Amino acid sequence: MRPLFCALLIGVSTAAAEGPQSFDLHQGTLTYTVVHKLHRVTGATHEVEGRALIQPGGGLRVQVRAKVASFDSGNSNRDEHMREVTHEPAHPYVQIKGTAAGVTLPISAPADVVLQGTLDFNGQQQPEQIKVHLEPHEGGVRARFSFPISLGAFQVERPELLLVKIEDKATIEGDLVFVKPKS
Repeated sequence: MRPLFCALLIGVSTAAAEGPQSFDLHQGTLTYTVVHKLHRVTGATHEVEGRALIQPGGGLRVQVRAKVASFDSGNSNRDEHMREVTHEPAHPYVQIKGTAAGVTLPISAPADVVLQGTLDFNGQQQPEQIKVHLEPHEGGVRARFSFPISLGAFQVERPELLLVKIEDKATIEGDLVFVKPKS
């Protein structure tokens, strides 16, 4: 559910950057996974928006968001209930904004960075440290990440099945590709 989630990305450049360089989210997938004693549920969306800005000194700023209603677990009743417990009409997006240091262009080899971010979900904002794996990818950068959240920290009423609630921990994962905007 974290659309999140969450993304940091860096682009590949063939020349040294003179000023800040921006990158648009070209494609991506955000997923959430929750666990109940009887089964595991994963919901995913490909409807992700985002931008990243890399400063000449190696600073990265990134923002990624997705509509809560766009997540699909393969069960429409379950998805509708997820939208209810996350108050989707009042809080239609899940979003992360953050910064990371040490991201320089061009990116020629895989690198790991830590995004110092704020996750906005269900009308609540919580700080998150997200480890992101960056790789060069066809004119841009691919960013992959996975991190746990507490549903209780975001005031999500945990659904239950057979009088047993799902676990408080949800796992958010992302696989995002950022590219330089076309001029």
